[in-house]
Amino acid sequence: MRRSLMMMAILAAAGLALGVYHNRHTQNGQSDPITALVRATIVPLQSGLSNIANAVSTRGRALIQAQHAAREVDQLKEENARLRLQLSQMEQIQREHTTMQSLLQLRPALMGKWVGARVIANYPQAGQQTLIIDKGTRDGIQPGAPVVVGEGLVGVVVQADSSHAIVRFVSAPRVAVSAKVLNPQKVSTGVVEGRGESTLLLNFLSPEAPVQAGDKVVTAGLGSKYPPNIPIGTVERVWIDRQYSVKKAIVVPAVDFSTLEIVLVQQGK
Repeated sequence: MRRSLMMMAILAAAGLALGVYHNRHTQNGQSDPITALVRATIVPLQSGLSNIANAVSTRGRALIQAQHAAREVDQLKEENARLRLQLSQMEQIQREHTTMQSLLQLRPALMGKWVGARVIANYPQAGQQTLIIDKGTRDGIQPGAPVVVGEGLVGVVVQADSSHAIVRFVSAPRVAVSAKVLNPQKVSTGVVEGRGESTLLLNFLSPEAPVQAGDKVVTAGLGSKYPPNIPIGTVERVWIDRQYSVKKAIVVPAVDFSTLEIVLVQQGK
């Protein structure tokens, strides 16, 4: 107890002395060393704390701005994806419109009944060279039916069920079409055969047939299921097969089989 009272007395005396000391220096216009010491200690601390607070505030604003920017980037990505989808859909519609226009132009030249079909699977690679369409026997489609597009002959139906059909390209092996070559001098006839490759073989031409590169080849329609005058392709190269005494030619198909989307198929009688 006595020690506590003594300590309080000492602290009171010290405080009184410091107060007197401070008042004397203030009245004399002199700087108080104790106050200066306190200021020298406190002011830098206050400045440091202020700098820290400013830095924290700046980083906080930067973080908020970064979050806003990230959200804007995500929104722009979503908008970009949406616009790309719309563009793709518009391009698809334009392609289908172009295809339908070419089919409508071809339709008057075709004999019999024909139905449009959408390609749902396409296997243009060598060894397959087929496609699947969304029409079948209930739509009047039977095996052996020719298939065309605006550019020319696609191939023939080889298998059909009630709602789908498989079409083999004219370029596939075991497909043969009677054909004629539209040369300015003379129209020559032969047989176009699929080779399982990107080009066709025009076979059984007369050795004297005036066939040359650039001539157009169309269906002959002679005793064939294929209507006449459907474009098949263009002659690329011609030679004489002396072993069989016939002229042959390589024909580039008129149709790009890898891009087919809508086709016309002849319906059965």
